[in-house]
Amino acid sequence: MKTLLSVLLYFISFTVVAQKTDSTHTHYRYVRGGFIEHSTELKSQRGIKNGIATILAGKKKFATGIYKNNERIGRWHFFCPLDTLEQIYNYSTKKLEYNVPIKEITYEIDSLKEGDKVSYPAKIGGNLYGMYFLTERFRIPSELKHIKGFHKLNYIFTVSNSGQLLNYEVKIISPSYNKTEIIDLAKFHPDDLAFVPAKVNGRAVKSKLIVNGDVTVD
Repeated sequence: MKTLLSVLLYFISFTVVAQKTDSTHTHYRYVRGGFIEHSTELKSQRGIKNGIATILAGKKKFATGIYKNNERIGRWHFFCPLDTLEQIYNYSTKKLEYNVPIKEITYEIDSLKEGDKVSYPAKIGGNLYGMYFLTERFRIPSELKHIKGFHKLNYIFTVSNSGQLLNYEVKIISPSYNKTEIIDLAKFHPDDLAFVPAKVNGRAVKSKLIVNGDVTVD
Protein backbone atom coordinates (compact mmCIF):
# COMPACT_ATOMS: atom_id res chain seq x y z
CA MET A 1 0.00 0.00 0.00
CA LYS A 2 2.90 2.37 0.83
CA THR A 3 4.47 1.75 -2.55
CA LEU A 4 1.19 2.36 -4.39
CA LEU A 5 0.61 5.61 -2.42
CA SER A 6 4.11 6.87 -3.30
CA VAL A 7 3.55 6.14 -6.97
CA LEU A 8 0.21 7.98 -6.91
CA LEU A 9 1.75 11.03 -5.17
CA TYR A 10 4.57 11.11 -7.70
CA PHE A 11 2.10 10.91 -10.57
CA ILE A 12 -0.04 13.75 -9.14
CA SER A 13 3.01 15.99 -8.64
CA PHE A 14 4.25 15.27 -12.14
CA THR A 15 0.84 16.09 -13.62
CA VAL A 16 0.67 19.48 -11.88
CA VAL A 17 4.16 20.50 -12.98
CA ALA A 18 3.57 19.34 -16.53
CA GLN A 19 0.33 21.29 -16.72
CA LYS A 20 2.01 24.48 -15.48
CA THR A 21 4.89 24.11 -17.91
CA ASP A 22 2.41 23.43 -20.69
CA SER A 23 0.30 26.52 -20.05
CA THR A 24 2.87 29.30 -19.51
CA HIS A 25 6.17 30.52 -20.84
CA THR A 26 8.59 33.32 -19.92
CA HIS A 27 8.71 36.25 -22.30
CA TYR A 28 11.59 38.71 -22.54
CA ARG A 29 11.13 42.19 -23.93
CA TYR A 30 13.21 45.34 -24.03
CA VAL A 31 11.80 48.31 -22.15
CA ARG A 32 12.87 51.85 -22.95
CA GLY A 33 16.21 52.92 -21.55
CA GLY A 34 17.90 49.54 -21.82
CA PHE A 35 15.70 47.81 -19.22
CA ILE A 36 14.57 44.24 -19.86
CA GLU A 37 11.32 42.80 -18.50
CA HIS A 38 11.04 39.08 -17.84
CA SER A 39 7.34 38.27 -17.66
CA THR A 40 5.03 35.25 -17.76
CA GLU A 41 2.48 34.69 -20.52
CA LEU A 42 -0.19 32.07 -21.06
CA LYS A 43 0.59 30.01 -24.15
CA SER A 44 -3.07 30.30 -25.12
CA GLN A 45 -2.84 34.12 -24.95
CA ARG A 46 0.44 35.18 -26.53
CA GLY A 47 1.33 38.80 -25.88
CA ILE A 48 -0.89 38.99 -22.75
CA LYS A 49 1.16 39.05 -19.54
CA ASN A 50 -0.13 36.90 -16.66
CA GLY A 51 1.97 36.11 -13.61
CA ILE A 52 5.28 37.19 -12.11
CA ALA A 53 7.45 39.80 -13.80
CA THR A 54 10.92 41.20 -13.09
CA ILE A 55 12.56 44.27 -14.63
CA LEU A 56 16.35 44.25 -14.91
CA ALA A 57 19.19 46.33 -16.30
CA GLY A 58 22.12 43.98 -16.72
CA LYS A 59 22.17 41.96 -13.51
CA LYS A 60 20.57 44.73 -11.42
CA LYS A 61 16.95 44.29 -10.39
CA PHE A 62 14.76 47.39 -10.58
CA ALA A 63 11.20 46.05 -10.14
CA THR A 64 9.19 42.92 -9.37
CA GLY A 65 5.45 42.36 -9.43
CA ILE A 66 2.51 40.52 -10.97
CA TYR A 67 0.44 41.01 -14.13
CA LYS A 68 -3.11 39.87 -14.74
CA ASN A 69 -4.48 40.16 -18.30
CA ASN A 70 -1.64 42.54 -19.18
CA GLU A 71 -2.36 44.88 -16.24
CA ARG A 72 -0.19 45.33 -13.16
CA ILE A 73 -1.96 44.17 -10.00
CA GLY A 74 -1.17 44.04 -6.30
CA ARG A 75 2.10 45.14 -4.73
CA TRP A 76 4.99 46.06 -7.01
CA HIS A 77 8.41 46.50 -5.45
CA PHE A 78 10.87 49.01 -6.93
CA PHE A 79 14.56 48.96 -6.06
CA CYS A 80 17.66 51.17 -5.87
CA PRO A 81 21.11 49.79 -6.70
CA LEU A 82 22.27 46.80 -4.63
CA ASP A 83 18.66 45.53 -4.48
CA THR A 84 17.71 48.10 -1.82
CA LEU A 85 13.92 48.49 -1.61
CA GLU A 86 12.88 52.03 -2.58
CA GLN A 87 9.13 51.88 -3.09
CA ILE A 88 6.08 49.62 -2.77
CA TYR A 89 3.08 50.65 -4.82
CA ASN A 90 -0.18 48.67 -4.79
CA TYR A 91 -1.76 48.83 -8.26
CA SER A 92 -4.96 47.17 -7.03
CA THR A 93 -5.67 49.68 -4.23
CA LYS A 94 -3.89 52.60 -5.97
CA LYS A 95 -1.97 53.26 -2.76
CA LEU A 96 1.66 54.01 -2.00
CA GLU A 97 2.61 51.64 0.83
CA TYR A 98 6.30 52.46 1.20
CA ASN A 99 8.56 55.17 -0.21
CA VAL A 100 12.12 56.02 0.83
CA PRO A 101 12.60 59.80 1.30
CA ILE A 102 15.24 61.30 -0.99
CA LYS A 103 17.10 64.40 0.29
CA GLU A 104 17.41 65.82 -3.24
CA ILE A 105 13.62 65.99 -3.60
CA THR A 106 11.55 68.87 -2.24
CA TYR A 107 7.86 69.76 -2.51
CA GLU A 108 5.57 72.74 -2.88
CA ILE A 109 1.93 72.68 -1.74
CA ASP A 110 -0.15 75.86 -1.59
CA SER A 111 -2.05 77.10 1.45
CA LEU A 112 -0.56 74.78 4.06
CA LYS A 113 -1.40 75.68 7.65
CA GLU A 114 0.29 74.78 10.89
CA GLY A 115 -0.96 71.41 12.10
CA ASP A 116 -1.94 70.14 8.64
CA LYS A 117 -1.29 66.44 8.07
CA VAL A 118 0.59 66.17 4.77
CA SER A 119 1.57 63.25 2.55
CA TYR A 120 3.80 64.30 -0.33
CA PRO A 121 3.53 63.38 -4.01
CA ALA A 122 5.64 60.55 -5.42
CA LYS A 123 6.53 59.15 -8.82
CA ILE A 124 5.01 55.69 -9.27
CA GLY A 125 7.91 53.37 -10.01
CA GLY A 126 10.34 55.09 -7.68
CA ASN A 127 12.85 57.86 -8.14
CA LEU A 128 15.39 55.64 -9.86
CA TYR A 129 13.29 53.56 -12.29
CA GLY A 130 10.05 55.55 -12.63
CA MET A 131 11.67 58.99 -12.72
CA TYR A 132 14.34 57.88 -15.18
CA PHE A 133 11.99 58.01 -18.18
CA LEU A 134 11.16 61.65 -17.38
CA THR A 135 14.62 63.03 -16.61
CA GLU A 136 16.43 61.27 -19.46
CA ARG A 137 14.46 63.34 -21.98
CA PHE A 138 16.26 66.52 -20.94
CA ARG A 139 19.59 67.46 -22.51
CA ILE A 140 21.98 70.08 -21.15
CA PRO A 141 21.84 73.12 -23.50
CA SER A 142 24.89 73.28 -25.74
CA GLU A 143 25.59 76.92 -24.83
CA LEU A 144 25.98 75.99 -21.16
CA LYS A 145 29.02 73.87 -21.98
CA HIS A 146 30.98 77.07 -22.58
CA ILE A 147 29.95 78.81 -19.34
CA LYS A 148 32.24 77.65 -16.56
CA GLY A 149 31.00 77.39 -13.02
CA PHE A 150 28.39 75.80 -10.78
CA HIS A 151 24.79 75.84 -12.04
CA LYS A 152 21.72 74.82 -10.04
CA LEU A 153 19.48 72.32 -11.87
CA ASN A 154 15.81 71.74 -10.95
CA TYR A 155 13.40 69.26 -12.51
CA ILE A 156 9.95 70.58 -11.59
CA PHE A 157 6.87 68.36 -11.89
CA THR A 158 3.40 69.83 -11.34
CA VAL A 159 1.04 67.04 -10.26
CA SER A 160 -2.77 67.24 -10.24
CA ASN A 161 -4.99 66.11 -7.36
CA SER A 162 -5.70 62.94 -9.39
CA GLY A 163 -1.98 62.12 -9.71
CA GLN A 164 -1.58 63.18 -13.35
CA LEU A 165 1.49 65.12 -14.46
CA LEU A 166 0.23 68.52 -15.62
CA ASN A 167 3.48 70.35 -16.37
CA TYR A 168 7.18 69.51 -16.53
CA GLU A 169 9.89 72.15 -16.65
CA VAL A 170 13.62 72.18 -16.09
CA LYS A 171 15.37 75.25 -14.68
CA ILE A 172 19.09 75.93 -14.76
CA ILE A 173 20.11 78.90 -12.62
CA SER A 174 23.46 80.48 -11.72
CA PRO A 175 24.90 84.02 -11.53
CA SER A 176 25.97 83.67 -15.19
CA TYR A 177 23.08 81.63 -16.64
CA ASN A 178 19.31 81.41 -16.28
CA LYS A 179 17.09 79.29 -18.47
CA THR A 180 13.77 77.41 -18.15
CA GLU A 181 12.74 74.72 -20.60
CA ILE A 182 9.19 73.34 -20.83
CA ILE A 183 9.20 69.62 -21.69
CA ASP A 184 6.46 68.41 -24.04
CA LEU A 185 4.34 65.82 -22.21
CA ALA A 186 3.06 64.39 -25.51
CA LYS A 187 6.42 62.64 -25.94
CA PHE A 188 5.89 60.37 -22.94
CA HIS A 189 4.26 57.00 -22.31
CA PRO A 190 1.09 57.24 -20.10
CA ASP A 191 2.91 55.40 -17.28
CA ASP A 192 5.52 58.18 -17.19
CA LEU A 193 2.83 60.73 -16.32
CA ALA A 194 1.37 58.75 -13.38
CA PHE A 195 2.16 60.00 -9.86
CA VAL A 196 0.72 59.53 -6.40
CA PRO A 197 -0.93 62.88 -5.54
CA ALA A 198 -0.15 64.90 -2.44
CA LYS A 199 -2.73 64.87 0.34
CA VAL A 200 -3.52 67.47 2.98
CA ASN A 201 -5.62 66.22 5.89
CA GLY A 202 -6.62 63.22 3.77
CA ARG A 203 -7.72 65.27 0.75
CA ALA A 204 -5.82 64.99 -2.55
CA VAL A 205 -4.40 68.32 -3.73
CA LYS A 206 -2.35 69.79 -6.56
CA SER A 207 1.37 70.01 -5.79
CA LYS A 208 4.90 70.29 -7.16
CA LEU A 209 7.64 67.69 -6.83
CA ILE A 210 11.12 69.13 -7.40
CA VAL A 211 14.26 67.09 -8.05
CA ASN A 212 17.26 69.23 -7.15
CA GLY A 213 20.65 68.76 -8.75
CA ASP A 214 23.50 70.71 -10.26
CA VAL A 215 25.70 71.04 -13.33
CA THR A 216 29.39 71.91 -13.00
CA VAL A 217 31.24 73.14 -16.08
CA ASP A 218 35.04 73.07 -15.76
